Amino acid sequence: MNAREPAPANRLIPALLAATLILAGCVETPSPAMRQTIAEIWGRPPTYAGADTVTIKLTRGLDEKLYFPLKVNGHLLKVAIDTGSKTVFDLGTMRAIGITGYPTSDAYYGFGGLLHVHAGLVDEIDLGGLKVEGLAAIMVDLSELIQSQEAVALPPIDGVVGADLLAPLSARIDYGALTLTLTRPQSTSGPPAKPSHP
Repeated sequence: MNAREPAPANRLIPALLAATLILAGCVETPSPAMRQTIAEIWGRPPTYAGADTVTIKLTRGLDEKLYFPLKVNGHLLKVAIDTGSKTVFDLGTMRAIGITGYPTSDAYYGFGGLLHVHAGLVDEIDLGGLKVEGLAAIMVDLSELIQSQEAVALPPIDGVVGADLLAPLSARIDYGALTLTLTRPQSTSGPPAKPSHP
């Protein structure tokens, strides 16, 4: 490949998504009161409600990533699936729909530089009728990633859904039919471990 040619979309975007989640270390230390709030968010397990099993139609992008819509607190968002990462939402999008992001002492190196992690509590994620309630969410500024997606004709995304959200729902991806099947856990309470914290 000529060094001046842009990287193909099927190589560029997966690398950017992966780079978003490389732990960098600590940044500015929150106040004691803020640390307490963040600890309460990270320590709260999600609960599950709604349909027992749902099947969601996926779309495949030029980058071979799988995308699907979901609702966060009633607002329709589009996310990519990345089973090798944690669930991350764009900070600007979450703020726009009324979710507060509390700055933590964590940061990631990602596309565009250092990404400061914010902790947010999502009241409800609606996955085609199966609902995850009280999810502790990682929120970072994905604006440069979103712009890069648009530059190579990929759909803009509001976040990445990872194994921490999908595994408790016994997620099954059918790559031929392009569907995602999720099953609500028998217990309504999630694991007591930090649900989405790095």
